[in-house]
Amino acid sequence: MRSAEGQEVWWHGVFREIVEPERLVWTCSIDRTDGTRVSGETVLTVTLEEQGLKTKLTLHQVVFDSIDNCIAHREGWTQAFERIEERLAEAA
Repeated sequence: MRSAEGQEVWWHGVFREIVEPERLVWTCSIDRTDGTRVSGETVLTVTLEEQGLKTKLTLHQVVFDSIDNCIAHREGWTQAFERIEERLAEAA
């Protein structure tokens, strides 16, 4: 993944649970390209819930190795969801 500033990082993880079509659980850690750690391992859970013609997506991520990494992940996910929302609006 490449940040807006051009910094490249590697994401690593393992799927722990896949319950189709309801839930995904996986681990995530992030390293710089030289192998130094950016973010320790966290566990992410995504649940999908049908709501009529829409689907509610809930993302839960724990435990962070620092407040700064927690904030960085929140900002990253917020940006990702905003981009998805923009694409869906364009397609409508």
